[in-house]
Order: sequence, then C-alpha cells, then structure tokens
Amino acid sequence: MPVCDDTSDLDAAALLEAAAESILVTTSDLDAPGPSIVYVNRAFETMTGWSRAEVLGRSPRILQGPKTDLRVFADLREKLHSGAIWEGQTINYRKDGSEFWMEWSIVPLRNERGETIQYVAIQRDVSARVEAERRLQEAQDARSRADRARANLARYFSPKLVETLAAKDEPLGPVRRQDLAVLFADVVGFTALSESLEPEQVMELLRDIHSWMEKVVFKWQGSIEGYIGDAVLAIFGFPQSDGAVATNALSCSYDLLAEADLWNRERAKKGLSPIRIGIGLNYGPVVLGDVGTEDYVEFTVIGDTVNTASRLQQATRSVGCDLVVGQPLVDAVKGETAGDKRDALLLRLEPYGAFEIRGRSRPVEIWTMAQSPLAR
Repeated sequence: MPVCDDTSDLDAAALLEAAAESILVTTSDLDAPGPSIVYVNRAFETMTGWSRAEVLGRSPRILQGPKTDLRVFADLREKLHSGAIWEGQTINYRKDGSEFWMEWSIVPLRNERGETIQYVAIQRDVSARVEAERRLQEAQDARSRADRARANLARYFSPKLVETLAAKDEPLGPVRRQDLAVLFADVVGFTALSESLEPEQVMELLRDIHSWMEKVVFKWQGSIEGYIGDAVLAIFGFPQSDGAVATNALSCSYDLLAEADLWNRERAKKGLSPIRIGIGLNYGPVVLGDVGTEDYVEFTVIGDTVNTASRLQQATRSVGCDLVVGQPLVDAVKGETAGDKRDALLLRLEPYGAFEIRGRSRPVEIWTMAQSPLAR
C-alpha cells in the first residue's frame, strides 16, 4: 500500500486527516525488527510533536520510554495474529520527552484474500482522564482512611466526642504523659462460666456486657481504651478534662454496678444465674497515645497507674467487694468536689487500709464499696 499522502482516494484521505483522534498505520511485520510506520495523520502530529516526515519508515517504539509499561504488549502478537482487536494503555512520550498516557486500539487491515497487510492504530491522549481517576481514587482512599479512623475513634469515645476528634488531622495527638482516672472492670468467675457455655453463647454474653458497660462509660465522659477478653479498660480525662475526672470515674463505677444489678434481674426472669463484675479504680500519671499504621490505629495507655488499677480489680476477689479504689483517686475526688456531692460519693466507700498487690514493693492504701453485694 502506498503512503497515504498519495491521495488516490481523496475522500478517504481527507477523512483520516480530519479525524480528531491520532491514527497511525504500520506494516504487518510482527517479527523483529517489527513493523514500521507508513502513515500518521495530523492529530498524531499534534499529540506527539513528531512530524509525519520524521516518523515515516520508523518503528512505533519511538513513542516508548523509561516509564512505558511493556507488559501491556504481552498479548499483542497473539491477538493480532488471530485477527482480533488489541487494546492497551500506558505512559508514552512525545518528541520533547514529556510523558502522557496513551490509550490505543490496533486492528488488522486485510486484502481481498483475507491476508493482513497493515495495522491501524487509533490512539488517544487520556492523561486528563487518568489524572481525574487518580484524584478520584485518592479521594476515595482518603475517605476510606477517614472512615477507618472514625471507626477506630468510635471504639474509644462517645459519639459526640468522635465528631469533635474526627475533624482533627491527629485526633489523639502525640504520645504524652498526663494524670487520668483508670477503670478496670471484668466478670467475676468468667473462666469457669465460659466452660459451661457454647462458644457462641460466650460471644453473645460478652457483647451484651460490653454494650451496657460502654453506654455507662460514655455517659460519664469516659473513653474505652480496650476490651481484654471479658474485661473493659476505661479512662477518664482524655482527650479533654472537665475538671471532674476522678469524680466521673467513681460515679461511673457506681452506675456500672447498678446497671449490672438491673441486668441480672432481667437474667433472673429468663431463669439465668446472676453474673457479677469486679471493678478496680485508680488515679495518677499515665503515658498514652496512638500507635499503628496509616490504615489501623491502636490507642494505648501504660504506666504504674494502669497496672495498679488492674491489680485492684483482681483484688475484688480477695477482699470480697465489687469495687476497690486506690487512695490517689479518693484524694482526687476530694480535690475536685466539695460539700454534699463529695460526701454522697465518698460515703459509699470505706477505708480498707494497706493492701499488698503483686508487682509493687510497698502496699497501697485502698477503699472498698460499703455494703457490696459480694460482701453480703
């Protein structure tokens, strides 16, 4: 076929020249050194910066460069040999070396005997579309990360506080030290209880317990640091302190025990045995912050105050009381609250005295809840 500058068929040539998309015609040689260019239209010149005179007789590979993904050509030979249309998309290069995304389709041209004599490539600069798709994907990824971050926040904080924190780039901030109230609560005798239940029943029981515990903690401006089996670790005073950190924590403890009593009454109506919880409460300095990756964030609180609160919760078994409170929290309540409100809170506690706990060289002063159900 002669080069189409020979306008033996003027209408066809005019049509090719007027086409908005780049058109490139090559020989049918697929074996090395490969096909050579026999025609390009004006749109090709505009898109690539190469003139017709510069590319005629050369390989289409003049458009390729360092970032051209050659893997897109893996099935080209097979499809063209079979007579099928081949399509691909990758980064190509203009004459000046600038990159652009090219999408193209290659179809075989056959003679009257069905023999492939040339290939026609319809080429399109889709850089704008690829960039729009990239930005859309980035927006979707950002939204997905934001949703995951919000979901992570919802594990720890009340819905109202989540809305506030979600608006911040670093909602939990850097790792830092501050004074907090720490509450541990778990089910008394849970191991023995779980042995008598099917695994599905154990999971249902835990979800039920965690559900009403979470509501009470959030009611008193607490945050859920984590669920550890049947135990719940909650903190008060983070990320914002309202000046009643210890007071809220102690009030929350009373409400948790009251809610447990109501829950057990409902269980009794169903013929189920009561389940008791033990609570350890302490106040003091902790180190806290979030750790993890861009996709998953885990909030953590560590320090002697946390360890002691955990030990106080374990002590509820040995002292026969549902609630064991460290002296620092009682002192903090006295500093935060005065008058009848302070008296109403503290009158429900009674001093126990020094108590030896594992992991500490000295005993700690503790208070227990007066008239505890476990003590009766």
